[in-house]
Amino acid sequence: MAILSTSKIIAGYKTANVLRGVSIEVEPGEIVAVVGRNGVGKTTLMRTLIGLLPLREGRITFNGMDISGESADRRARRGIAYAPQGRGIFPHLTVQENLRMGSFINDAQPVPNFDLVFGYFPFLKERLSQRGGTLSGGQQAMLAIARALICEPALLLLDEPSDGVQPSIVEEIGAFLVDLSKTRSISVLLVEQNIGLMQTAAHRAYAMDKGQVTSELSGEDLKDEMILATHVVV
Repeated sequence: MAILSTSKIIAGYKTANVLRGVSIEVEPGEIVAVVGRNGVGKTTLMRTLIGLLPLREGRITFNGMDISGESADRRARRGIAYAPQGRGIFPHLTVQENLRMGSFINDAQPVPNFDLVFGYFPFLKERLSQRGGTLSGGQQAMLAIARALICEPALLLLDEPSDGVQPSIVEEIGAFLVDLSKTRSISVLLVEQNIGLMQTAAHRAYAMDKGQVTSELSGEDLKDEMILATHVVV
Protein backbone atom coordinates (compact mmCIF):
# COMPACT_ATOMS: atom_id res chain seq x y z
CA MET A 1 0.00 0.00 0.00
CA ALA A 2 1.30 3.45 -0.92
CA ILE A 3 2.15 5.65 2.05
CA LEU A 4 0.95 8.70 0.10
CA SER A 5 -1.57 8.78 -2.70
CA THR A 6 -3.32 11.70 -4.37
CA SER A 7 -6.24 11.37 -6.73
CA LYS A 8 -6.93 14.19 -9.19
CA ILE A 9 -6.28 16.93 -6.65
CA ILE A 10 -7.10 20.55 -7.47
CA ALA A 11 -5.78 23.45 -5.36
CA GLY A 12 -4.56 27.00 -5.75
CA TYR A 13 -4.72 30.56 -4.51
CA LYS A 14 -7.85 32.73 -4.23
CA THR A 15 -9.80 32.18 -7.45
CA ALA A 16 -7.01 30.59 -9.50
CA ASN A 17 -6.35 26.87 -9.59
CA VAL A 18 -2.67 25.93 -9.84
CA LEU A 19 -2.96 22.16 -9.47
CA ARG A 20 -5.27 20.72 -12.08
CA GLY A 21 -5.94 17.06 -11.35
CA VAL A 22 -2.63 15.80 -9.93
CA SER A 23 -2.37 12.10 -9.10
CA ILE A 24 0.82 10.68 -7.59
CA GLU A 25 1.91 7.86 -5.28
CA VAL A 26 4.86 7.31 -2.94
CA GLU A 27 5.63 3.83 -1.64
CA PRO A 28 7.12 3.10 1.82
CA GLY A 29 10.86 3.77 1.87
CA GLU A 30 10.79 5.33 -1.60
CA ILE A 31 12.36 8.62 -2.67
CA VAL A 32 10.26 10.21 -5.40
CA ALA A 33 11.20 13.47 -7.10
CA VAL A 34 8.85 16.05 -8.58
CA VAL A 35 10.50 17.91 -11.44
CA GLY A 36 9.52 20.77 -13.68
CA ARG A 37 10.30 24.34 -14.61
CA ASN A 38 9.61 27.24 -12.26
CA GLY A 39 5.93 28.06 -11.86
CA VAL A 40 4.45 24.68 -12.84
CA GLY A 41 2.94 23.98 -9.41
CA LYS A 42 5.59 21.98 -7.54
CA THR A 43 5.61 24.10 -4.37
CA THR A 44 1.82 24.40 -4.51
CA LEU A 45 1.68 20.61 -4.51
CA MET A 46 3.85 20.41 -1.40
CA ARG A 47 1.85 23.09 0.43
CA THR A 48 -1.36 21.25 -0.45
CA LEU A 49 -0.01 17.91 0.77
CA ILE A 50 0.99 19.29 4.17
CA GLY A 51 -2.32 21.18 4.48
CA LEU A 52 -1.20 24.80 4.14
CA LEU A 53 -3.47 25.15 1.10
CA PRO A 54 -7.01 23.76 1.12
CA LEU A 55 -7.93 21.02 -1.29
CA ARG A 56 -10.66 22.12 -3.69
CA GLU A 57 -11.26 18.78 -5.36
CA GLY A 58 -9.78 15.30 -5.28
CA ARG A 59 -8.42 13.16 -2.47
CA ILE A 60 -5.21 12.79 -0.44
CA THR A 61 -4.59 9.48 1.31
CA PHE A 62 -1.83 8.88 3.87
CA ASN A 63 -1.20 5.40 5.27
CA GLY A 64 -4.59 4.35 3.97
CA MET A 65 -6.45 7.21 5.69
CA ASP A 66 -8.24 9.98 3.85
CA ILE A 67 -6.63 13.22 5.12
CA SER A 68 -8.11 15.51 2.49
CA GLY A 69 -9.89 17.73 5.00
CA GLU A 70 -7.34 17.64 7.81
CA SER A 71 -5.37 20.64 9.06
CA ALA A 72 -1.60 20.98 8.67
CA ASP A 73 -0.94 20.31 12.36
CA ARG A 74 -3.03 17.14 12.28
CA ARG A 75 -1.14 15.89 9.22
CA ALA A 76 2.15 16.63 11.00
CA ARG A 77 1.03 14.64 14.03
CA ARG A 78 0.22 11.75 11.72
CA GLY A 79 3.87 11.73 10.66
CA ILE A 80 4.22 14.04 7.64
CA ALA A 81 7.13 16.47 7.95
CA TYR A 82 7.80 19.44 5.67
CA ALA A 83 11.03 21.32 4.97
CA PRO A 84 9.91 24.26 2.80
CA GLN A 85 11.79 26.06 0.07
CA GLY A 86 13.78 28.89 1.62
CA ARG A 87 14.52 26.85 4.79
CA GLY A 88 11.76 28.27 7.04
CA ILE A 89 13.89 28.08 10.19
CA PHE A 90 13.39 30.44 13.12
CA PRO A 91 16.39 32.79 12.81
CA HIS A 92 16.19 34.20 16.33
CA LEU A 93 15.95 30.79 18.00
CA THR A 94 19.01 28.67 18.74
CA VAL A 95 19.80 25.53 16.80
CA GLN A 96 18.56 23.46 19.75
CA GLU A 97 15.31 25.42 19.94
CA ASN A 98 14.78 25.04 16.20
CA LEU A 99 15.29 21.30 16.49
CA ARG A 100 12.87 21.06 19.40
CA MET A 101 10.18 22.62 17.21
CA GLY A 102 10.28 19.32 15.32
CA SER A 103 8.88 17.57 18.39
CA PHE A 104 5.41 18.64 17.25
CA ILE A 105 5.72 16.22 14.34
CA ASN A 106 4.60 12.58 14.58
CA ASP A 107 2.48 11.40 17.50
CA ALA A 108 4.05 7.95 17.07
CA GLN A 109 7.49 9.34 18.00
CA PRO A 110 6.94 12.27 20.42
CA VAL A 111 10.50 12.33 21.81
CA PRO A 112 13.04 14.13 19.59
CA ASN A 113 15.81 11.81 18.38
CA PHE A 114 18.82 14.10 18.60
CA ASP A 115 21.23 11.22 18.00
CA LEU A 116 19.57 10.57 14.64
CA VAL A 117 20.07 14.10 13.32
CA PHE A 118 23.53 14.49 14.86
CA GLY A 119 24.53 11.31 13.05
CA TYR A 120 23.60 12.87 9.72
CA PHE A 121 24.54 16.48 10.54
CA PRO A 122 27.24 16.38 13.25
CA PHE A 123 27.99 20.12 13.05
CA LEU A 124 24.60 20.81 14.67
CA LYS A 125 25.73 19.24 17.93
CA GLU A 126 28.59 21.73 18.13
CA ARG A 127 26.27 24.70 17.49
CA LEU A 128 23.27 24.01 19.69
CA SER A 129 23.48 27.42 21.37
CA GLN A 130 24.04 29.35 18.11
CA ARG A 131 21.12 31.30 16.64
CA GLY A 132 19.78 29.75 13.47
CA GLY A 133 19.96 32.99 11.52
CA THR A 134 23.75 33.17 11.96
CA LEU A 135 24.35 29.85 10.18
CA SER A 136 25.40 29.79 6.53
CA GLY A 137 22.74 29.16 3.90
CA GLY A 138 23.77 25.55 3.50
CA GLN A 139 23.81 24.97 7.25
CA GLN A 140 20.35 26.49 7.53
CA ALA A 141 19.14 24.09 4.83
CA MET A 142 20.49 21.14 6.81
CA LEU A 143 18.97 22.50 10.03
CA ALA A 144 15.57 22.68 8.32
CA ILE A 145 15.90 19.06 7.19
CA ALA A 146 17.09 17.98 10.65
CA ARG A 147 14.15 19.72 12.31
CA ALA A 148 11.75 17.86 10.00
CA LEU A 149 13.54 14.56 10.62
CA ILE A 150 14.07 14.67 14.38
CA CYS A 151 10.85 12.85 15.29
CA GLU A 152 11.28 10.27 12.53
CA PRO A 153 8.28 11.06 10.31
CA ALA A 154 6.85 8.44 8.01
CA LEU A 155 6.95 10.90 5.09
CA LEU A 156 9.39 13.75 4.54
CA LEU A 157 8.44 16.51 2.10
CA LEU A 158 11.53 18.38 0.86
CA ASP A 159 11.05 21.46 -1.31
CA GLU A 160 14.22 22.43 -3.23
CA PRO A 161 16.80 21.65 -0.52
CA SER A 162 19.62 22.57 -2.93
CA ASP A 163 18.30 26.10 -3.56
CA GLY A 164 21.12 28.58 -2.86
CA VAL A 165 23.36 25.89 -1.38
CA GLN A 166 26.98 25.32 -2.33
CA PRO A 167 27.76 22.14 -4.31
CA SER A 168 29.61 20.36 -1.48
CA ILE A 169 26.57 20.63 0.79
CA VAL A 170 24.25 19.52 -2.02
CA GLU A 171 26.41 16.38 -2.19
CA GLU A 172 26.03 15.91 1.58
CA ILE A 173 22.25 16.21 1.27
CA GLY A 174 22.26 13.63 -1.53
CA ALA A 175 24.34 11.20 0.53
CA PHE A 176 22.04 11.73 3.52
CA LEU A 177 18.95 10.92 1.46
CA VAL A 178 20.51 7.76 0.04
CA ASP A 179 21.45 6.56 3.52
CA LEU A 180 18.03 7.52 4.89
CA SER A 181 16.37 5.37 2.24
CA LYS A 182 18.61 2.40 3.02
CA THR A 183 18.55 2.50 6.83
CA ARG A 184 15.19 4.06 7.81
CA SER A 185 11.60 3.36 6.78
CA ILE A 186 11.08 7.00 5.85
CA SER A 187 9.62 7.94 2.47
CA VAL A 188 10.65 11.18 0.77
CA LEU A 189 8.87 13.38 -1.77
CA LEU A 190 11.52 15.68 -3.20
CA VAL A 191 10.87 18.80 -5.26
CA GLU A 192 14.16 19.57 -6.95
CA GLN A 193 15.74 21.16 -10.02
CA ASN A 194 19.31 20.08 -9.33
CA ILE A 195 19.86 17.25 -11.79
CA GLY A 196 22.80 15.79 -9.87
CA LEU A 197 20.82 15.58 -6.62
CA MET A 198 17.88 13.94 -8.35
CA GLN A 199 20.14 11.38 -9.99
CA THR A 200 21.86 10.62 -6.69
CA ALA A 201 18.81 10.26 -4.48
CA ALA A 202 15.55 9.64 -6.36
CA HIS A 203 14.24 6.21 -7.33
CA ARG A 204 11.84 7.73 -9.85
CA ALA A 205 10.09 11.02 -10.60
CA TYR A 206 6.95 12.78 -11.73
CA ALA A 207 7.34 15.60 -14.25
CA MET A 208 4.90 18.51 -13.96
CA ASP A 209 3.84 21.24 -16.34
CA LYS A 210 0.98 23.75 -16.03
CA GLY A 211 -0.28 22.19 -12.82
CA GLN A 212 -0.50 18.66 -14.16
CA VAL A 213 1.64 15.52 -14.14
CA THR A 214 2.82 15.12 -17.71
CA SER A 215 5.25 12.20 -17.39
CA GLU A 216 6.47 9.53 -15.02
CA LEU A 217 10.23 9.03 -15.10
CA SER A 218 11.80 5.72 -14.13
CA GLY A 219 15.15 5.28 -12.43
CA GLU A 220 16.67 4.67 -15.86
CA ASP A 221 15.12 7.87 -17.18
CA LEU A 222 16.70 9.82 -14.31
CA LYS A 223 20.14 8.67 -15.41
CA ASP A 224 19.62 10.39 -18.77
CA GLU A 225 20.45 14.09 -18.44
CA MET A 226 18.83 14.84 -21.80
CA ILE A 227 15.50 13.47 -20.60
CA LEU A 228 15.74 15.41 -17.34
CA ALA A 229 16.73 18.58 -19.10
CA THR A 230 13.55 18.55 -21.18
CA HIS A 231 11.54 18.82 -17.96
CA VAL A 232 13.80 21.10 -15.90
CA VAL A 233 15.65 23.52 -18.16
CA VAL A 234 13.75 26.60 -19.37
